[in-house]
Amino acid sequence: MDFYEAVDKRRTVREFRNEPMQKEKLLRVLAAGLKAPSHNHLREWEFILIEDFEQRKRVVDLGVTAKDFSEKEVQEATRTMNDWEKEAYLKALPVQRRMIMSSPELLIVCFRMRKELKECETLYDLNSYASVWACIENILLAMAAEGLYGVTFMTHDTVPLKNMLGIPDDYEIATLIQIGYPEEHFVRQNPVSLKEKTHYDKW
Repeated sequence: MDFYEAVDKRRTVREFRNEPMQKEKLLRVLAAGLKAPSHNHLREWEFILIEDFEQRKRVVDLGVTAKDFSEKEVQEATRTMNDWEKEAYLKALPVQRRMIMSSPELLIVCFRMRKELKECETLYDLNSYASVWACIENILLAMAAEGLYGVTFMTHDTVPLKNMLGIPDDYEIATLIQIGYPEEHFVRQNPVSLKEKTHYDKW
């Protein structure tokens, strides 16, 4: 796909088809992330793919504030459902939990912080945080080039997730990305005017 076509096609998607993803596509997407510019060229980024159902459920329990539901509840309720019934059931769950549980892939992007976020006093202190988002943007664009879509999700408190996943103290969770093939219909971006957004010499 042409680069500008990928940029144009990138969208935020929260609902996914029940279709497995080819691992080679996912690896190409992650490799694209590692090609992003980084603070001091260090690329101190790490990727965690949550593939086990119980592990993903624990991520949801710790990262999203909503009523709990069990593996049996999900598996038994959807086992004999047709596609329409399954979709209706999943939509009854809180949207954040649903998108995390239903996406074919769940990626957690981590980055090294020299200081805790609450200790950062200057923009320079936030360089590592800014550069990981260059990595994330590469991932999102590469996903669009592969026909994959998703959404970034930031949890309010990363400490429980870090402890559960064994993430070192000097690393932080930047975002969770749900990845998959989108439902046929999804919200498109609102158009913006480049002319109104561009300034010369002063605001």
